[in-house]
This record gives sequence, structure tokens and C-alpha cells, in this order.
Amino acid sequence: MRTRIISAVVLIPLVIGAILIGGWVFWGLVLIATSMAGFEYARMLRHNGYMVLLPLLWSLIILWLGDIWWGYGDWLSPGVCCIVLLSAGWQVVAHERHPEQAHPTANWALTLAGGLYLGIGGAYLVLLRNLPEGLWWTLTALPVVWIADSGAYFIGRQWGKHKMAPTLSPGKTWEGYVGEVISGVIAGLLLGWLWPEVAGVPLSLTPWWGGLLGFLLAVFTPLGDLFVSMIKRDVGVKDSGNLIPGHGGLFDRIDSLIWAGALTWAFAMFLT
Repeated sequence: MRTRIISAVVLIPLVIGAILIGGWVFWGLVLIATSMAGFEYARMLRHNGYMVLLPLLWSLIILWLGDIWWGYGDWLSPGVCCIVLLSAGWQVVAHERHPEQAHPTANWALTLAGGLYLGIGGAYLVLLRNLPEGLWWTLTALPVVWIADSGAYFIGRQWGKHKMAPTLSPGKTWEGYVGEVISGVIAGLLLGWLWPEVAGVPLSLTPWWGGLLGFLLAVFTPLGDLFVSMIKRDVGVKDSGNLIPGHGGLFDRIDSLIWAGALTWAFAMFLT
């Protein structure tokens, strides 16, 4: 517990600082985080004998994030086409040279799936921050996820009895999930009141919309956590990595944030 808290105290100000600065700093942080999560993803899958081709997985992440700054949507179609064909060709050649290597079709599919999942998820975090009011929406979405996750952890630990997803995440309980939703709504309401006061100008973010966003994020972002848990259970590992003391790997830390970025971007676009 102590290690977990210390890691959070160190990392959260770093992320908040990058959000406040925005621009290349936040873009770079997202690129580093998703790329390292991609490395952990590939390493996890090796436990089951799968061989994810990291250069091609990273190419998809770089393509999606690079298109935000330079491509403006023009890079995605030709870029994805080239990477899909290149990865297919690579697997054909690799399997011909090493026929003893198992799962060539799965290796190809897992490489593309991992790159798309992390690339698109990271891109929406940057797109969210780049909105006209993106600073305030990002400073609402990420803290809501952190606070809701903490609420689930403490309430589930204290009162949790009914397993929510026993095959994927035995530690999660329905009591913890209810605590997560309540914590998310309260955090959204408070931040929806606080940020317009700090900004000193009217924002599309209000306590009402902040509370609704908190509800949506608390309800749906646990699916990101459960998705990574599904991968870990499938390959037989406890954590995606050991980069962050007390928290496991980086993929474990951004699993819900990937969903939060896309959901909050859609929510903010709907309001504006």
C-alpha cells in the first residue's frame, strides 16, 4: 500500500504538469506511455508463445499520433494499408524461414490489434487535450478515473463480498464497482464546479455535465481494466510489467485512461 501511494504521488503531478503544458509535452508523454505499453503487451504475449512484431506495432502507434500533428487525417488510410500489407508479408517470409514458429496468423493479428488499440486510444487522449476547452476536459476525465478507481479499491477492500468478474479479476467486487460509480459522480460534480471558477470564464463543463461525465466514465472505463486483465489471464501473468512499484506495468495504469480519452472526447464534442 505504501509503495502504491508513493508511486502515485510521484507520477500524478508529472501527468498533471504535462496536461497543463499541453502541446508537444503532452503528445510526447502519450507517445512514450503507449509505446512502453506496447512493449509490455508484446512481452506478455510471449508467455503463450506469440511473437508480436514490435516495430510494426509501434509504427501504428506513431502513425495515429503523428497524423494528429502533421497528417490531419490524410496519413491514416495509406499508412494503415502499408502497415497491414507489410506485416502480412513479413509473417509469410518469417514463417517460411522458421516453419517451427507457432501461431503465424495469430502473431500477425495480435501485432495489428495491439498497435490499433494503443494508437487509437492514445490519439484520442491527445485529441481531447487539443480541443478548445480540452485542458479542462482532460483535467476532469483523468482525475475522475483516478478518484473512481481509488474509491473502488478502498470500498471494495472494506466491504466487497460479491465478485464482479471472478474469472478475469477476482479482486473486483460489485460493492467496489458501486463505490467507483459514486466516487466518479462526486468527483465529476466537484471538478465541474471547480474548473469554471478557476478558468474565470463560462465553460461548456458545468457541475451537471461533470457529474454525468463522471458517471459515464466510472461505468464504462472499468472495461479497459478488465480487457487488460483478460489478456493477462489468457497468457498467465499477474501484471503487464513491473515498471511502476506497487502498480505493475504501464499498460495496467493506462488501461482505463485509453477509454476515458475517447469517451470524454465524444462527450465534449456532443456538448460543443
